[in-house]
Amino acid sequence: MSTAPRVLMLGLTWPPETFLMRLIDGLVGRGLGVTVAVPAPSPAARRPAALPAARGIEWVWLPGRTDSRPRNLWQTTRALAGAARRAPGETRRLVGAARAGGSTIAAATRLRREAPLVGRDFNVIYFPWNSAAIAYEELLDRAPVVISCRGSQINVAPHNPERADLRDGLAATFARAAAVHCVSAQIRDEATRYGLDPGKAVVIRPAVDPELFQPAVSSPSGSSPLLPSPPAPLRLITTGSVLWRKGYEYALLAVRALLDRGVAVRFDIVGDGPEAQRLLYTIDDLALQEHVVWHGRRVPGEVLHLLQTADAFLLTSLSEGISNAVLEAMACGLPVVTTAVDGMPEAVTDGVEGFLVPPRAPAATADALARLAASPDLRRTMGAAGRARVQRDFALSDQIDAFVDLFVGVAR
Repeated sequence: MSTAPRVLMLGLTWPPETFLMRLIDGLVGRGLGVTVAVPAPSPAARRPAALPAARGIEWVWLPGRTDSRPRNLWQTTRALAGAARRAPGETRRLVGAARAGGSTIAAATRLRREAPLVGRDFNVIYFPWNSAAIAYEELLDRAPVVISCRGSQINVAPHNPERADLRDGLAATFARAAAVHCVSAQIRDEATRYGLDPGKAVVIRPAVDPELFQPAVSSPSGSSPLLPSPPAPLRLITTGSVLWRKGYEYALLAVRALLDRGVAVRFDIVGDGPEAQRLLYTIDDLALQEHVVWHGRRVPGEVLHLLQTADAFLLTSLSEGISNAVLEAMACGLPVVTTAVDGMPEAVTDGVEGFLVPPRAPAATADALARLAASPDLRRTMGAAGRARVQRDFALSDQIDAFVDLFVGVAR
């Protein structure tokens, strides 16, 4: 194309995940147009001053489905009225297609979902989650489509017997996509089991900004902290959603094992999610109340401060694409102990930036943590190696450049 493309992003939540906002901000900074369609938040959240920091974004508010049929009808009518003002001919074609496509409920659902997009100018449709591409199947021919495949969407969701639609829909969406972004080589290889043509796959790994995430005090080279050896106890941290697949119970069992060996530990857990009650129960059940602090959800600045005051990062996931949280910790100069699952060996080399341990193996995890607890020099060496790895292989600016090349390459 002679001009920079405009990318329509669909399937995001509100507010968009932090890593997606950083990508959006980067695309806008590189001159691409970005339209972001998200479920409508409260009117106060839609005020310009309340929107996320990136400027130059066109926000499109999608009406959410409610249990009230009158409200659903009102939302659909309002969305159609706006579409008719922008593009009356396209709106008539949408209404005709929806009526011909099935039941009244299915037609209303399609109209409510697609009407806000009528009359919008875009050259590429980007689905950050492959499940969203399945939900918006009717849009897949409107412009070249790029789909992202992430850890849980490929390694976990297709095995859910209640979501056969996700498994069965993958091959169809892969076939109609112009390109499929995979967050790791492992995800690419796994996706081929569900019909992905390897020739369409583009591996762009997660990334962080090493200028934002960095040690609290750095040497002139920026490679290692100048702080004195951290005092006991060993300060561990983990960040991220509290989900079953994150395997928090195995991290807590490892902490219990360390304490039973006489190693003093403090473990900060940052994040929230549907498994929070189970997490708190396990902390109490293992008598870890004096050693483990659950912070819940925290703003980015608070998370950064907690990372900068920790000694090591711990993640015992059962499944993981490549963890952004691990990359953020590495950028902050922390050694990492994480499970050798899925794409994680592509980010952490065992014995270099940290230790890789088997999943569901609290004893092996405790052994790795004990080695870090016994040697401040090892922590510093591994932490410096991790930061250098992020700067070399997982820098945000490089990721944004790769996405720009991808979108420009498929745009029409």
